[in-house]
Amino acid sequence: MRRTAMQARWLFLFGFALALFTAFGCSNGGSVIVNQPALACADGGAAAANAVVMNCGGATDSTTERVDVVMGGPAAGSTALRGLNFDVTYDPAYLTFVSATENTGGPFSVNALLLATALPNDPTPRVVVSIQQVSGDPDVVIGAGQQVLMLHLTFTRAPGVTTFGATPLNFDAATSEATPPTPPTLPTVVAFGGALGLSYQ
Repeated sequence: MRRTAMQARWLFLFGFALALFTAFGCSNGGSVIVNQPALACADGGAAAANAVVMNCGGATDSTTERVDVVMGGPAAGSTALRGLNFDVTYDPAYLTFVSATENTGGPFSVNALLLATALPNDPTPRVVVSIQQVSGDPDVVIGAGQQVLMLHLTFTRAPGVTTFGATPLNFDAATSEATPPTPPTLPTVVAFGGALGLSYQ
């Protein structure tokens, strides 16, 4: 009698578990897992000596990316600067410029002047950026072999865009304001390059 009762109990539990599996398994069996698109970034790597590049700084959310402007130090000695001026070309059909911010604790002083203006309706859409040390503050000095984060730019997916492939950000009209050395030494020439690509897939 006891064995019959135990068999009945196991049959009941088995039937109950089967019913739960059928109810939940069938209701979810037809569901489709959809991968949500996210902003992705690819760059050209570290900056060469006395060169400025854009590096991927990391996503702040699935639609927004921080872009780091990084300068490489010289092969030997140091390079002294008062500021950087450059444009970044982009495609406003896919991307919207959000902001430019100084690197906290970076090479520029807290009094440095940072201006950034987006011109999405320009024949070649661009962000115009300038960062300068103010009079009285010391030069920005970049040491040999360093990779120095100068400032951040932030871009986000343009409203209404579903997906897009790799879209480049490029430097344009770029100059540096190097501190003039003692003659006859020539001023340091700072190069700008290294395209960065953003995609949303």
